[in-house]
Amino acid sequence: NYMRDWTRLIGKALNYSYERLVEEGKETVERVLDTIGKYSDPEGADYTLVGLTAYTASVDDELSPIEIKLIGDVLGIGEKEFHGFVEQVRNDDKIVKELVDIVECMNEDELNDFASVLIGIFAVDGKITDEEMAFLKKLCH
Repeated sequence: NYMRDWTRLIGKALNYSYERLVEEGKETVERVLDTIGKYSDPEGADYTLVGLTAYTASVDDELSPIEIKLIGDVLGIGEKEFHGFVEQVRNDDKIVKELVDIVECMNEDELNDFASVLIGIFAVDGKITDEEMAFLKKLCH
């Protein structure tokens, strides 16, 4: 039933203005950080989220400038710093494994929040690639 929800989330996200995506993102990120902190090290929650975002963004090997801008606006991280993260996590399956472990603990609401942050990043450039979809399925099965 998650996939059905995502189709709706994706449809919504693709139609949002940039401002709306930032607004929704900021709202949701707070909850996602709490969730990540609940199931793992609260101190490292934002690192984990930025790491995930970096990994997510590099999934289809093309980080569009607008995706980077959105991540910056939502997470308050500079482009250079973010690129550093992307390099770090690009080939790091450990972070994905950690995240999958965290995601498996989440209830449906928490998972929807988490998925909507990812979907917002994926959707901001106006398209969601097959790689991005596959990653979402892998992470939130």
